[in-house]
Amino acid sequence: MAISKVPAEVLAEIFHLLCKKSILLRELNNSYCKEDFPWAVGLVCRQWRTAFLSYPPIWASLKLSDGYYDTSRIQIPVTRSESYAKEINRRLALYLERSGEYPLTLDILLWSDHNKSFTMMALEMLSACSHRWQNAKFWLFRDWPVDGLLPCKGELPTLEWLDIRFSGNFKHTRGMFEVAPRLTHAYFGPWAKHYGWILPWTQLTALILRLNVDSVIENGDVPNLLPMLHNIKELRFRFDHADEMDFEGGFPQIAPTSLNQLRILEVPHPAFLSLFEAPSLCEIYFVDLQQDYYAPLDVHGEISSLIQRSSCRIRKLSFRSSRKLYVGTLEDVEELVIDYPHFHGVCSSIDISSLPNLRLLTIICSIGGSFDASMSCLTTALKSAIVPTRSERSSGTHVSLLERVIVGLHCDYEESTISKRFLEIAKETVKEIAKKIADEWPVVVVRTQRSEV
Repeated sequence: MAISKVPAEVLAEIFHLLCKKSILLRELNNSYCKEDFPWAVGLVCRQWRTAFLSYPPIWASLKLSDGYYDTSRIQIPVTRSESYAKEINRRLALYLERSGEYPLTLDILLWSDHNKSFTMMALEMLSACSHRWQNAKFWLFRDWPVDGLLPCKGELPTLEWLDIRFSGNFKHTRGMFEVAPRLTHAYFGPWAKHYGWILPWTQLTALILRLNVDSVIENGDVPNLLPMLHNIKELRFRFDHADEMDFEGGFPQIAPTSLNQLRILEVPHPAFLSLFEAPSLCEIYFVDLQQDYYAPLDVHGEISSLIQRSSCRIRKLSFRSSRKLYVGTLEDVEELVIDYPHFHGVCSSIDISSLPNLRLLTIICSIGGSFDASMSCLTTALKSAIVPTRSERSSGTHVSLLERVIVGLHCDYEESTISKRFLEIAKETVKEIAKKIADEWPVVVVRTQRSEV
């Protein structure tokens, strides 16, 4: 069949499947992104242009920024004119109209005090469509934009996923998202009981809670919140100002909360595990915030206590740490992930013989400015995954079940011929390291990607 004979609705569905990014409301000159989807489609022929312009799902995912734009590593302030703000609002109205009554996915980033009246107008347009919000992300760095969202209160029948970051005094808007009957996933912060958002806690199944002071543990904010999360399956605690956190000086003795549905837990320190009794827990992720890179991170005691009181079976352990790790013997762990946030001459390592049923080991690290230093640290890491030799197997020595090692190399460089060549060299070097340090080695897979900003 000739492409001209393909029905418009089929073309539109194909375009929708290819649409990986939100429609960006930023540049007035579309030639800036003419090679990106969906604008490139409209340059092919009238039939294609009509198909993508008239298909609501394509226009139901929108990204709006108020005058800052992202580059590969930094955010640069840009002063915008009044005419620019008017045109952005015109386009927002047009794109919302094109989206019909299709559920909306919004990504809103507001930094600036410029053109407040036009930004408020944009927020009012979005709030008027709040009955269609399905996924909403609001990063607000000023107080005043919150007022533009007030009309959405009580008008969120389809909201399922919410990501909101805001620092400010907003007592009159705290309950804005309290009534959202389908909301199950939330990521927000900073949070504390006396100034944080009020959400329908009991219906959440996934929650990422960003905290900015460790006192939320001592004053009872987090312990008092936990009993309301009785449907939670995934819970992650993250902290701003990590250098101010001090968990080594002791942790409040608080009776553990039973969360029967919890399966995935992320904590900044092993002591947090004392807050939980979780019989369904199968995955723990430790994000190490401590600055003493030479002191070992001992998670054995807290994990053992958690397993004993919960009767849970931990299948996956993940660490983001540059310290030596001690986990003790864990019979049920089948997957281990170690993410090195940086190289400081000490590389986190773990004796995998204490994980007799380990099948998959993933090592994630950044390739820094010194290639030799990076490879040296990788060598240290890979040595922790040595598989017994044939002679050790025949002598009856305990044999690890490790089947695969995945090495994830993150590069901070721009995508260029130089960086691609650099990563290719790194891949080959990793494979050579694997051959040299072990007589018998499981499958080694090397993956590369740009580091997240």
